[in-house]
Amino acid sequence: MTAQLLDTQVSLDGLLEVLGKNLYSTPAVAIRELVQNAHDACYRRQFEQGITNHSYRIDLATESDGSVLYIEDNGSGLTDQEIIDYLATVGSGYTRVLREQNANEQMIGYFGLGFLSAYVVADKVDVWTCSYQTPNKYWHFSSRGGKRYTLAACEQKPVGTKVRLQLKDEFKTLGDSLALDELLAKYCCLLPTAIHLNNSAEAINDLQAPWLIEQQVSPIMLTKKRLAFAKRFENQFEPICTIPIPPDNAAGLNGLIWIQDAGGFATSDFRNVNVFIRNMHISHKERELLPSWAGFVGCIIETTQLVPTASREDIQQDQNYQLAQQALSRALIDGLKHIAKHEEPTWRRIIARHDQALLGAAIGDDQLFELLSPELKLPTNMGKLTIEQLLVRSNGRIYLRYEDKLSYEDILFKAKMLPVVSGYLFAAAQFCLKYAQLHPIKIIEVGKQTDDTALFKPVQISETEQQKLQQLLGQSGDEFHISQFEPIELPMVIVEDSQVKLKQRIESDEQDKKLGSAALMLAKLHTDKIDAKIKRRVYINMDCPLIGQLQAFECPDKAQTFAQLLRSFMTIMGHDSEDKTLDFGAQLRTFSQSLQSIGGH
Repeated sequence: MTAQLLDTQVSLDGLLEVLGKNLYSTPAVAIRELVQNAHDACYRRQFEQGITNHSYRIDLATESDGSVLYIEDNGSGLTDQEIIDYLATVGSGYTRVLREQNANEQMIGYFGLGFLSAYVVADKVDVWTCSYQTPNKYWHFSSRGGKRYTLAACEQKPVGTKVRLQLKDEFKTLGDSLALDELLAKYCCLLPTAIHLNNSAEAINDLQAPWLIEQQVSPIMLTKKRLAFAKRFENQFEPICTIPIPPDNAAGLNGLIWIQDAGGFATSDFRNVNVFIRNMHISHKERELLPSWAGFVGCIIETTQLVPTASREDIQQDQNYQLAQQALSRALIDGLKHIAKHEEPTWRRIIARHDQALLGAAIGDDQLFELLSPELKLPTNMGKLTIEQLLVRSNGRIYLRYEDKLSYEDILFKAKMLPVVSGYLFAAAQFCLKYAQLHPIKIIEVGKQTDDTALFKPVQISETEQQKLQQLLGQSGDEFHISQFEPIELPMVIVEDSQVKLKQRIESDEQDKKLGSAALMLAKLHTDKIDAKIKRRVYINMDCPLIGQLQAFECPDKAQTFAQLLRSFMTIMGHDSEDKTLDFGAQLRTFSQSLQSIGGH
């Protein structure tokens, strides 16, 4: 049997229901789509008929009870055939055809789906239209639900189009003038075609984009206008300053970046990105266009090169999206450099608000790193310190730790008055590592066994003395090290093996209940390789007078009591309240009993 070539069948009822109910995340998008259609009609008439001195406008009107919404334009209008071909055909739009034929980037429409949004919010849709091509013919289109429609000649109308939406009860808020004003101010503020609501004298979209007036005003006035423009789009924070996006970027972006006056945590992400495509607001959710470290930055961009999704509420993450990311990152970094060199008061304010977040910015750009590294402050156990202050206090080294829990090393560094960088906080470790690559600086990673010799100098004593100290001070699971370190008042430092502690937690019965079987199996694949025989490293300080006193005891019982006192005291000093493997009460009792016993002597 010969194979037949057949057309795919489409269920119009099912398609309309899926598209109508699921294409848009919010019914408010219907306003944007219908205003966009009106805007494109105005541009079409201007382009095709060549009338440039005409006062093009879009008018929206509501009825007092909020049940009806009108959207009217004096653009190109539609012929009866165009109504059939475009208005009544899902996925077919004249705007896209005209753009492809004439490379006209002023028109917004793309997929031919915008009019479908009317059926999401309205029980009935009526359209009256008259085309400039046939100015003596007037048409009335009417439909309920979009599956069927009527088309008939009607009484005389001016050239243009008027849409009437009989709003569904649940969407009558779209007929509220205040809500409508807010929606139009968001979606349409950059459209060049004047938009009026309920016969208002002033257009709603009278906002001037700073990149369109740069040559028309003084630098001082331009700075004020840029800040006012940023405030329009920054909902949470006051903008400190603005950074214009250079117009000659590969992504074809126009726009403005601003630095927020926010002093939140370094890991807080307040990136605020508003994307306009062909002057119509598409999305405020594209924060990934800004670098991940820029949690204190807002921006607005306008472009013709980014491509919206079918719902026109998100952006396709294609090559143009990547170019936009690169352009914004470059503009932000160059802008920060300029502010640092030429606007010192503003720069001081930015540093005061965002020093830790700027650590991440510096890592990504060598020139910015050179500029920022002397001024930024690193989080340490002794407060925030510049790199210069840190190196002075730590004798030219950088001590870096990766855990945010209290450890036994803390006792040592507190006693030595040495700052340790909190490498577990945002970008601090990477900043230190990069600084060490560019300068002859040694980094000591605290808690890493290979770096312990930088803190604890090994010394040799007789095997007899070592065995005696190990019997008195050691416990099962200890790896014993005879050392010298400062301060000499510290008798020992006990460094827990974090990998062994992880193994203990994973393999405990309580943890087994908390983890799912799959997660537990994956965790044990790692912990099974860990040798749990050595649980901690114990560094004995032979320069400490207390160790000398312990060695001098002739009475074994006194020596044992004194040793218990030292060990329990150091364990209590380094106790982490979140460590469930340590019986803190038992250590406290040992310390108390040992002290009482010595007092009794």
